[in-house]
Amino acid sequence: MSTPAASSMTTDQTRSLIGRYYAAMAKGDRAALADIVAPHCEWLPPAAAPIDPVHGAGGIIDALAGKVIKTTFDLKQPFSLDVHETIVDGGTAVVRQRIKATTIGGNPYDNEYCWVYHCADGQIVKMIEYADTLLASRAMGWA
Repeated sequence: MSTPAASSMTTDQTRSLIGRYYAAMAKGDRAALADIVAPHCEWLPPAAAPIDPVHGAGGIIDALAGKVIKTTFDLKQPFSLDVHETIVDGGTAVVRQRIKATTIGGNPYDNEYCWVYHCADGQIVKMIEYADTLLASRAMGWA
């Protein structure tokens, strides 16, 4: 699979876009997310996770701003997503983050993630997620 051309955005534009993305996710602002995530965007979860790739802004927004979070974590318990570092070069951003939560099954969850975002024409066009899937599998009971 080829990487989208990321040269149409400057580093500052991409950094701003990714900042707006995380702010919109934190607020659950679907209208803002619809402007940020390209209609043809694709999200590629870790290969070992029981989550299929998602194509299209609507499906990605539904999954990441609702469905996946609500079906994975007990949102009555504390939930935090902390961004450790954002590295941006042109239209590519790499974000290291951590999620601490409680799974639907009641297990503690504390996992580090790395997301790679490809951006073009003012929107995110591809999202690649990396995580410790063994840790996630044990906490979620996937195996």
